[in-house]
Amino acid sequence: MPQAKSAAVEEAEKKVAAVLDDLEQTTHSEVQKLQLEDVVASDAVTGKPLVQKAVDITVKEKPERKWSR
Repeated sequence: MPQAKSAAVEEAEKKVAAVLDDLEQTTHSEVQKLQLEDVVASDAVTGKPLVQKAVDITVKEKPERKWSR
């Protein structure tokens, strides 16, 4: 049976939804895909590899609709 979401998770989902909505509004596009990725970078202090999280967002341009007259 699935566990209930915590209040913190629900609040985070609302914040992410607001950011994605803002992205769609400002770019006149639709978010098509949202993916979390592990990215390997170098630690600036030690020079050792460091795994960080990154977000990859794919958008699709919305067609501009014009009504015929």
